Amino acid sequence: MKRAATPKDAESMGMIRLLGIVVIMVSLGGSAAFALDPMGPPLARVGKGQFSIGADFSLSKMDFELSSGKWVTSGPGFDPPTGDPGGRTIKDFETIKLYGSVGYGLTKNWEAFVRIGAAKAEFGDSIWGADGEDFDSNIDFAIGGGVRATFFEIPELNLQIGGLFQANWSNFDGKLDAPIWPAPDFVEISLAEAQIAIGATYTWTNRVQVYGGPFVYYIRGDLEDIFTDFEYSWDIDEGPIFGGYLGARLQVAQDFIFNIEYQYSADATAIGAGLVLLY
Repeated sequence: MKRAATPKDAESMGMIRLLGIVVIMVSLGGSAAFALDPMGPPLARVGKGQFSIGADFSLSKMDFELSSGKWVTSGPGFDPPTGDPGGRTIKDFETIKLYGSVGYGLTKNWEAFVRIGAAKAEFGDSIWGADGEDFDSNIDFAIGGGVRATFFEIPELNLQIGGLFQANWSNFDGKLDAPIWPAPDFVEISLAEAQIAIGATYTWTNRVQVYGGPFVYYIRGDLEDIFTDFEYSWDIDEGPIFGGYLGARLQVAQDFIFNIEYQYSADATAIGAGLVLLY
């Protein structure tokens, strides 16, 4: 027999919609956002031997520093053939990521997961400061994974305390061009990111949970820029960056879960969302 909706369920659905609107508005009006992957509730979502499949989506923007620069040329007439181009700042590095994910319950309270998907990025007016400078990458490969754990529960408060570690790697390659340039540069960016979080999940109703807590974030990588006989390269090294996150988890149907969240630090904001089927 289908369960009838209760006033508290209706209130919970209203809360989910409101949280989604707030997350989107704050993200659009906030500071630069790091390309943080969605975390979801800090707890194991499946029991021992159980699986989950799902999809995760992120739309984000970030600024990062390029350091330890070096240029090399194979062209004639340059002495010395190498040098230091100085540091740079990539501004408004916009990324779109879409993952398919699989999770597995290692024990009652520990879950491992992997994500495989695609990513696309763009930025402008950053490396060389030319008017109309624009980088638009191809659709490239991205992969990630991690573990979630439930540490303990406080039944009288409807709380579960847990944590999460996740990491991802993505690669972006494409042309960097400007109207005044005779030919475009070829740019390749490789990024590895890691995120560690702890937090609490509060069961609002039997269909709705809210969650949040602190996290720390790191990013490492490199950028290469090739133009005719010149090759430029820089390192990317950011973190630790500390922040906090808040989200909501809705049971849409039996074993079908949707979550949306907001992540914030002094330097960044991000939104994330996911769909999960448990079985």
